[in-house]
Amino acid sequence: MAILSGQTALPFNYQVIYSRRRSVQLAIKAGQLTIRAPKGTSSQFISALLARKQQWILLHLARTEAEADSVVTALDRHEILVSGQSIPFCWQLAAKADVVMTERQCKVSIPTRVKPERRALYLNRQLQEYFVPLAEQYFQQAVASQAQLMGCKPKAIRIGNWQRKWGFCNSLSEVGFNWRLMQAPTWVADYVVVHELAHLTHMNHSNAFWQRVAKFSADYRLAEQWLKQHQRLLL
Repeated sequence: MAILSGQTALPFNYQVIYSRRRSVQLAIKAGQLTIRAPKGTSSQFISALLARKQQWILLHLARTEAEADSVVTALDRHEILVSGQSIPFCWQLAAKADVVMTERQCKVSIPTRVKPERRALYLNRQLQEYFVPLAEQYFQQAVASQAQLMGCKPKAIRIGNWQRKWGFCNSLSEVGFNWRLMQAPTWVADYVVVHELAHLTHMNHSNAFWQRVAKFSADYRLAEQWLKQHQRLLL
């Protein structure tokens, strides 16, 4: 794999990663444009592609910069989403770690021994440890129920920790779900279950796949929209 950086007359920089792949992909993350291309792709082809995609690139670069500016760290939050409902959130220094969750408030205790620069990371880890068992229980039940309706049976269910992925389905017939979905409304989490189970039949995003999703999740478009709009609010 080869990695090259480039500049053009266009108003952005980029990085090209050459590898054994069949197509060219543009990806923007944290304000950085990355081009993944098959080995042997010419610089002229890449320059022409960038020129054609200039407006799209500028739009998404601006969007990622705006999202970065609006990010609120866990320590600065005053609210947290639980099953789609916003409740007051606070943290305090204490002798030992603790998470107290009620219908009216979420309070996290961070041990005084934790250094200030590590408190945000520690707080996120505490919330993850709180939500993961809930996610395991929820998705075990949701998958069992939905799989029966859809006439399929995954071989295993995993709970994952990803920033930009809500679930997965692999060639081993395993499905996985992001623990952060416990902060989303149940109808949104249920859509992700349908989405991943549908991949057991169609390992792609073809029309046939989306037709199967629509059959078992009529509001799937609304669920997708909710996830896009609220992604940065899920810790």
